[in-house]
Amino acid sequence: MQGLIDLRNKEREQTIQQIKETNEYLDKILEERKAENEAYLQAKKDDEDAKELLEKAKAAFLEYYKKNDIKMGPIQGSATGMLQEPEFARSKDDAPDASLSSKGNNKVASKGVISLFDYIIEDLGDELTNEKAAEAKSQEEYEAEKATADKLVEDLTEKKVNLESTIAKRKEDKASEEKDKQDNNGDRDAELAYQAKIKPDCDWILKAFDQRADARAAEMNGLESAKEFLAGKTALLEKSDDVKFPSIGFLGLSN
Repeated sequence: MQGLIDLRNKEREQTIQQIKETNEYLDKILEERKAENEAYLQAKKDDEDAKELLEKAKAAFLEYYKKNDIKMGPIQGSATGMLQEPEFARSKDDAPDASLSSKGNNKVASKGVISLFDYIIEDLGDELTNEKAAEAKSQEEYEAEKATADKLVEDLTEKKVNLESTIAKRKEDKASEEKDKQDNNGDRDAELAYQAKIKPDCDWILKAFDQRADARAAEMNGLESAKEFLAGKTALLEKSDDVKFPSIGFLGLSN
């Protein structure tokens, strides 16, 4: 019984250790998820702030050209406009004009800047979309891991409760066995005490058994002899009744 109790206690300790390790794992993945989420939120804020700033800069840039009535023409959707060579009003081999240029002379380069704004803003938008998708996937994976670990803790806790119930039952059985053993030991001790008490008489009887048997045999022989003697006397008396003895007068003797 004690061996069974020790076995279940060992299994219970192992189960408790598994519950502890699983809870530590839950704490670990929760901390990692929090750190990932905080990093995502910070990156999201940085990208949104940058996107907002670029959109304001682009708007201010366009507002300047609009305010000064500078025609830029169609805006390309990428930064390649910045790589286009400027359009020359005259031959590029002519000497440069020393006179001040008008506000609209850099409109080609400005178109490239606007395209660059659009390119960066679009890239930030894609990055926000990708980061959001990655965050959703990380959250989904975390929830799946957490559900598995929570189920394991639930199963281990149930196993621990069942083991504790089994251990309690084994202890009750052991207590009952120990009581039976105590009662049996009491009965045995009483029997041993009684045996010790009667042993002297028993030893005397065993020792005197042959002598008493001889005495009984002698006694039986004596009884048989007495019986035969008595039987002979009886026969003699019966025979004497058949014999006629002459009368003897005692008075005649005196004559």
